[in-house]
Amino acid sequence: MGVGVWAGRASDHRGACRRHRSSSLLPTTENGDKVTPITSHDIEILSESVTGRTESVFAAAQAATTQTAREVYTGARVLVTGAAGFIGGQTLRLILDLEPSLVVLADTWENGLAERVRHLRSSGAVRPGTRIEPRLVDVTSPLMDRVVAEEGPFEIVLAFAAAKHVRSERDAASALHMLSVNVNGTFRVIAAAAKQNPACRLFMVSTDKAADPSSLMGASKRLMERAVYSRFPTATSTRFANVAFSNGSLLESWLIRLANGQVLPVPTQTSRFFVQPSEAGQLCLVSSLAPQGSIVVPAAGVVEDTLLEDALERVLQRLALRAEHVDDESKASPSVVPGVVTVLRTPRDTAGEKAAEVFVSANEQATRWLPALETISGTAENPDVGDTLAWITDACEGRSAPTLHEIMARVANAVPEFHHVDSIKRLDDRI
Repeated sequence: MGVGVWAGRASDHRGACRRHRSSSLLPTTENGDKVTPITSHDIEILSESVTGRTESVFAAAQAATTQTAREVYTGARVLVTGAAGFIGGQTLRLILDLEPSLVVLADTWENGLAERVRHLRSSGAVRPGTRIEPRLVDVTSPLMDRVVAEEGPFEIVLAFAAAKHVRSERDAASALHMLSVNVNGTFRVIAAAAKQNPACRLFMVSTDKAADPSSLMGASKRLMERAVYSRFPTATSTRFANVAFSNGSLLESWLIRLANGQVLPVPTQTSRFFVQPSEAGQLCLVSSLAPQGSIVVPAAGVVEDTLLEDALERVLQRLALRAEHVDDESKASPSVVPGVVTVLRTPRDTAGEKAAEVFVSANEQATRWLPALETISGTAENPDVGDTLAWITDACEGRSAPTLHEIMARVANAVPEFHHVDSIKRLDDRI
């Protein structure tokens, strides 16, 4: 599962390679030539180049929770939303090793869901005592309640479904959709599962962008934390770093641009935390076993922030390619020199973006939990934000029509630490 990219000369990259996130078909160029696909193993190796790690930083934490994981997951009924997504896939592999009795895979991405099932069965991940049930369903829909009612009660719910792009704050409709999925959808799934089984383990994925958020996406995740913990204080979560080469990520886009022979963009003076795909699955599995009411984060210094320019340089070095840098988009054109790719350096001046992320906000206190991991109290100072969730529902169902400015203001009222980085420039306006 991944994109195709030539492992040869840079001039070969100019063929327009089709993207096959969920296809076992070998990608082809416009000329019909076969392209060597990037495999999950290749992605892991490239991720090691980006992070500078050859061993997982969360392996010790996973080992420390092995017995607990077996006690919780073996024979359990599990619901996974966003199951066709990248992080969901990484986590599912580990969960299935623990032999649950049932895993319901919920997602709206039909092709991805079908391929997820194919991949799990083809790889032998589904053991004889485990039943997997894919469900094409939106977490914001009443059909999600029906799935929980018909397939439950569940012992564990893992909520991965999310709109994850900062660029989704581009307009009111996109922003409302993001809030509906990230906040109301997550709350809906957790509430439905908890109603059926009050002892159900509840886990949701957050992001480092939720700590002192500068974008509506980050603020939506902070609002999600606040909404869930205010009503379900036994839930657990983890604030994720960027998963290297995950679906839709900047790093994945570099491979797609290479496969299409296009210019590679990279923001300057911008650093991010990165974890490897395998580390993402480990972090979710371990965090689902965390103390009730906690948000799990990597311990300080465990995951180092990386300049995006450095990340790209490491990827190109691994692929035996050299960058030719330009700073003017109007002059950026694909290189015709073998082994050389054009890299467009862009300023960090678009809405919602900040220079660096943090896992713990200024008013939070982290406590050491396991090797390489800390916890934050998710239940501290969480006011009831039910009126905000109702406001989002009204707007999404057309009973009101707030402007983007009004949406930002409403979220800021519920998340006072949200300080939006405003700009007339948008990510969608550039390469």
